[in-house]
Amino acid sequence: MSLRLPEPGSFEDLLRPVRIEVASLVRLSRHPATEPYWSAGVYRFDDPDPGRAGAFGTCYTASTIEVAFAESVIHESGRFVGGTYEVPVAELTERSVVRFACVQRKTLVLADLTGAALKSLGLNNDISASADYSASQAWAQAIHGAGSRWDGIRYVSRQMNKGFAYAIFERSGLRKLRGEKLKARQVDDLCDRFNVTAV
Repeated sequence: MSLRLPEPGSFEDLLRPVRIEVASLVRLSRHPATEPYWSAGVYRFDDPDPGRAGAFGTCYTASTIEVAFAESVIHESGRFVGGTYEVPVAELTERSVVRFACVQRKTLVLADLTGAALKSLGLNNDISASADYSASQAWAQAIHGAGSRWDGIRYVSRQMNKGFAYAIFERSGLRKLRGEKLKARQVDDLCDRFNVTAV
């Protein structure tokens, strides 16, 4: 059964907020100078119609470096071959840990699409795990349109389901605070933890 789509008036009062510290957001980027990167029309919680008036961009961040590594490096560049994930060396050595800030505030208000908050909307974790993004993008557009208080969405990471990922809306005012190269020791630890081999 497919996920229900957001009908106006059927979900707005059911959305539950969660406050997230901006300083806790992390992203692993190969292009830290261009962060935050705002996508549209491509990924899970993007605006499905980026050409329309009022369209928005989405920046994907994570709760930890481990979640960011699973969501970006392994998911985008890894191949599971012979009992290990093979990842190109450049994907491991050219990543920077990007941290963020917002002008005049330290927290963001996100619509919580996890746990009881998700179920109370009549949804399930297919919103975070389905390979078909049509429903999740429709929900992102509806949540964005439900009011300016919503800075984005918290959801369960598909690639590391014990962690959270965040889809931050462009209107949040998110900006890059700093970007630091992922250290060799961190790369080694992450590769050991996730069974990754550099190729």
